[in-house]
Amino acid sequence: MKNLLIILILSMTFVSCKKDKQTELPKSDFNLKSDFTELTNKMTELDTIKIWTNLSQCMYEGIEKLKITRKGDSLKIQPEFTESMFVGAEYTKTKPIKISVNDTVWKFNSFLKRNLKRVNMDSLEYGRLQITLKKERINFMTNGLGDSAIFLIDYCNTMMNLIPESENHIYAGTEIIEEPELTTE
Repeated sequence: MKNLLIILILSMTFVSCKKDKQTELPKSDFNLKSDFTELTNKMTELDTIKIWTNLSQCMYEGIEKLKITRKGDSLKIQPEFTESMFVGAEYTKTKPIKISVNDTVWKFNSFLKRNLKRVNMDSLEYGRLQITLKKERINFMTNGLGDSAIFLIDYCNTMMNLIPESENHIYAGTEIIEEPELTTE
């Protein structure tokens, strides 16, 4: 009888120690390095994309940060801006912007595609624009003052589509004129 009681206690212990299958948390299939030119279409509700842009040129200093999240068929974009390059500078948040995933006004994906030649995925330096997802990042680099100006004009014109009343995109409205390469003969 004593042995039967011990077996019964042991079997109850084993049954109570049996672990339930853990439920798997959903995972995003968005890959920043391969999907970034379709960022607004391919990101999921599990992704938070952060974009940092250095708007400084000559005597002007400015940084813009965008935090992009998705909920259903909508994107929420939270802009922040500062007119300082100092670490710890205070950023001003503006009203969050909600747009459709299929929005045709902002055209940020088109901006990214136009600037593919500037992408550097290996640089540890900050580029003119940086996109991050968790620990992954992509830098958009510029080379020289003229190239930087062309990039900033394109960026500011793109952002004015999203925030038409913005006073922070000072290069917007400027037309980009591509100059032919100078050659020496």
